[in-house]
Amino acid sequence: MKFHGHVGVIETSDATTLDEALAVARCASRVLARPQPNLAILEADDARLVIAALEERGLHPKVIR
Repeated sequence: MKFHGHVGVIETSDATTLDEALAVARCASRVLARPQPNLAILEADDARLVIAALEERGLHPKVIR
């Protein structure tokens, strides 16, 4: 994940993984753009929700600020 000012960019290995990450964070409906199937642009706060949801499940995403 990368943070650029007010948005976060989430990139996963495939679309299914991204769909699942967005679903567990309950922010799939707030995606600003999805330029590729495995790439989503979100408000920074929503991207932080994805990070927190993954960490709660024992996963540790790579985060670049």
